[in-house]
Amino acid sequence: MKNVILCIVFPALLFAMLWSCPAKADVSPDLVEKVRPATVMIYVLDRAGNVVAQGSGFFFKEYGHLITNYHVLGKATMAKVRTPDGREFNIKSVLAEDQSDDVIEALVDVSYGSVPYLNPAYSAPKAGEPIVVIGSPLGVDKVVSEGHVHAIMEVPKLGRCIVHSAHSFHGSSGSPVVNGQGEVVGIETAAIVGKPDVQFAIPVERFTGLNPNYREFQAVASAKTTVRGEVQGPNVQPETLQEDIEMADAGDPEAEVRLAARYEQGRELSKSCFDALSLYRKAANQGYLQAQYHIGLMYYNGGECMGQDLGEAAKWLKTAAERGLADAQRVYGKMCFNGEGVTRDRVTACMWMILASSRGSGEAKSLLKFMTSELTQDELSMAREKARNWKSSE
Repeated sequence: MKNVILCIVFPALLFAMLWSCPAKADVSPDLVEKVRPATVMIYVLDRAGNVVAQGSGFFFKEYGHLITNYHVLGKATMAKVRTPDGREFNIKSVLAEDQSDDVIEALVDVSYGSVPYLNPAYSAPKAGEPIVVIGSPLGVDKVVSEGHVHAIMEVPKLGRCIVHSAHSFHGSSGSPVVNGQGEVVGIETAAIVGKPDVQFAIPVERFTGLNPNYREFQAVASAKTTVRGEVQGPNVQPETLQEDIEMADAGDPEAEVRLAARYEQGRELSKSCFDALSLYRKAANQGYLQAQYHIGLMYYNGGECMGQDLGEAAKWLKTAAERGLADAQRVYGKMCFNGEGVTRDRVTACMWMILASSRGSGEAKSLLKFMTSELTQDELSMAREKARNWKSSE
C-alpha cells in the first residue's frame, strides 16, 4: 500500500513551484539495469502462508539488509521478498525501525553475494534534479517512473521530505528513489490524492542511522505468492505424462509445450530449464504461439540455470505479441516502456498495454493506468491511434 495525504496546507509559493516543474527525465537503460536487481516485491503473509499485503523494498548498503516503509512490514510476523529474477527469500528479522519516520530495516535470508545492494547518495538532491523510482505499483514489478525534485521541505505529519514528480501508485511504498548515478536519495512513502505529480520520499539521511529494535519473523515454509499477471505454465495432467513424452518425441508442439512445462516447474520430472527451453524451442520453431511466449519469458526472467538475455526475450515476446497473445503484449509492452532489450518507446509500450487490456489482462490494466499517468496527451493519442490501427500478424 502507499500512504495517501488527503489534505496538506502549503504556502502559495510552494504551489507555484510544484506545478511549474521541468519536463520528465530521460531514464538511461544502464541506470535501470544497475538499480533494478537490488529491488524486491515484499509479500506479508498470514500463518497459513497466504499473501495479505504487499509493497516494495530494496537491498541497501550490506548483503541481505532490506529497507522499506514501516507501514509495509511494521505489523508483520511473516514475510517474503521476490527479486526481479523470480527468486524468493524469507525475511528473517527486523533490525531497526522507526514508526514516526515510516522506515524499517530488515534482514533477508540470503547467502553472501547472492543479491546486489544499493548505496546511499552522500549529498542531497537539488530542486530540478532528475530522479527515478523503481518499484511495484499496483503489484506490478519492474516498473520505472521518472521525474524531478520539486523541493526538500518539512511536510506536516511526515517531517522532512523530498517532494518529487515521479508518479507512483499503491504498492510502490518502499521503492528506492535514486539519482542519475543510481545512488539512493530517498524512499517512497506518500502521495496527495488527485495530484500524481506530487509525491513524497523520506530522505536517505533519515534511515541510515535507525535505532536498533530487533525482533524475529516466523519462517515461511511454503507461501502462496503467485504474482498477479504472471502466467503459469500450461496445465499438466499427471495421467498424461507418458502420452506427452511419446507425442513430443513424434514432434507434436502441444505435447512439447506441456512436457516443457513439467521440466520448468519440476512436476513429475526433475526440474531442468535446459530441457524446458529445448522443448519450447522445438515447438516455437513450428510456429506454436505459447512456446514462443514461454521462451521469451524464460529469457526475460533468467533463473537458476540460465542468465537473463533481454535481446532474446524481446525477439520472442515481440513475435508472440504481434500474433495477438495478450500476455506477450503485456510483457513486451513493459519492456518497451522500460527500455529492456529494446529502444525505449513509451507510445509503443502504451499501445501494447491497450491491446493486452482489451483482451482481459488484469495486470495490463494496472500497467495501463500507470502509463497513462506518465504519458503526455499527445503521446496517449498516438498510442490509442496505433492500437486502433493494429493488425495481428496471424
